[in-house]
Amino acid sequence: MGKVWQVTAYLNYLRKTKTRYQVHSPFVYDLIEKVFKDKTKYKEFRELNRLRKKFARRTDKIETMDFGAVAGNKDYIVKVKTVGNIVKQSGHTRKQLELLFRLSRYFKPETILEFGTSVGISAAYLSKGHPQAKIITMEGSMGLTTIANETFERHGLNIEVEVGEFGAILNNIVQNVDQLDMVFFDGNHRKKSTLRYFNKCMKCAHENSVFMFDDIHWSRGMSKAWKKIKKDERVSITIDLYWIGLVFFRKGIAKQDFILRY
Repeated sequence: MGKVWQVTAYLNYLRKTKTRYQVHSPFVYDLIEKVFKDKTKYKEFRELNRLRKKFARRTDKIETMDFGAVAGNKDYIVKVKTVGNIVKQSGHTRKQLELLFRLSRYFKPETILEFGTSVGISAAYLSKGHPQAKIITMEGSMGLTTIANETFERHGLNIEVEVGEFGAILNNIVQNVDQLDMVFFDGNHRKKSTLRYFNKCMKCAHENSVFMFDDIHWSRGMSKAWKKIKKDERVSITIDLYWIGLVFFRKGIAKQDFILRY
């Protein structure tokens, strides 16, 4: 994403943000108080944050395949990177990962689908937030999949990795789950692909599902995709935290869009 776009998008976000005192939705206010503003140092954080730091220090190199927006006009590109650089360049901050943990803990999803496993850090936070959840995570790079599987096995996490280009494997996943309670869209970052994945996952969504879109202001394309998702008649509430967008489908709630500072 261009620097000018990045600065402009962030300034627009700051200009539109509201405080919790300006939120008149009981559902959203409760989410702010119990999740966004929760400062509890959960015992799981020590292990998870140690794992994140350990990966950031790794210097071993692996071959990766990028299928999304990073590939430009190509179907995919192959790069050799150190594990540490992968985590630093495309991973999430501690604050962001701890929010994923709390969202999983709060909503207690039975089935979670993640787009973009990488080395498995975000999936680990989601899993520790609700250990009873079945997590399916998709990754296009076999090298990253190997590392992620080692991480999941070592930490005893109930996470299944599906390998391949998302569009090629998503249909099979959707056909073999009864419902999707939580979906974390963290891969590809193209407008058309994001909207296509959204619509496919909607086949297994229900009133209490939570869809989470990473990097909604990463590019003009992602910003347009986010705007279209917000307008979708199946969506009741959206929350824009700048780095992530939360989507809800609750019935009996007036359609509202919130932009909150986090």
